[in-house]
Amino acid sequence: MLFGGGSRAYHGGSKRHRRSHVPERCCAVPCTLEDMYRGRVRKMKITRKSLTPGRPTEKILEVPIKPGKSLYRLLQCVHLILILYIICLYMLGFKAGTRITYSGEGDEVEPGLAENIVFVLREVKHDRFVREGDDLHYEITVSISDSLCGFTHDIVMLDEQERIKRLKKRVPVTNKSTQVIAGEGMPISKSKTGEKGDLIVSFVVDFPDYELNDDQKEHIRAALGGGKKE
Repeated sequence: MLFGGGSRAYHGGSKRHRRSHVPERCCAVPCTLEDMYRGRVRKMKITRKSLTPGRPTEKILEVPIKPGKSLYRLLQCVHLILILYIICLYMLGFKAGTRITYSGEGDEVEPGLAENIVFVLREVKHDRFVREGDDLHYEITVSISDSLCGFTHDIVMLDEQERIKRLKKRVPVTNKSTQVIAGEGMPISKSKTGEKGDLIVSFVVDFPDYELNDDQKEHIRAALGGGKKE
């Protein structure tokens, strides 16, 4: 997808030939899941070399990050300083790995021929969720007693205004148990109706790593039935 634009002056040789030799400056851009979920527009102030009289050495570029991406921190490339500002929410769409190109907005290597600036969005590790396509994965660690007796767990979602998804489990769960909550994943970029992927919850049962005493074993056998005394 191409952003930026505007008229470009190419002098000497064919325009097609010169475009095929335009240098490219790539910058990896860390993106949080929150920004990829909500969407942002970023303003970037660039400082660049210019050889053509009248071409400004500073310029503000705007990059729409569709709920799926964000430009997160100060980026530094050779001869290129980017200062990032959050402006507003934007529309749904981008995923990690998206390339956003600003044609001819970098350093001018010769009059009329400037680098293309290419931002490659990279997803940073999240503290609660793991993204897989349009789905979000979430893991809950529960004690063995809660895994058998049931429990309630609140999941803090990615919305800008805090939103809680409450799980109430009344049946036992195991390390192989999963629960799919439809429509609580990431925004689907090509959806025209605001559809989202799914939230997939898995469980990790925290078994004790010590030997139970005889009384504990008796209580478990009495409650659950079955089993034989050693």
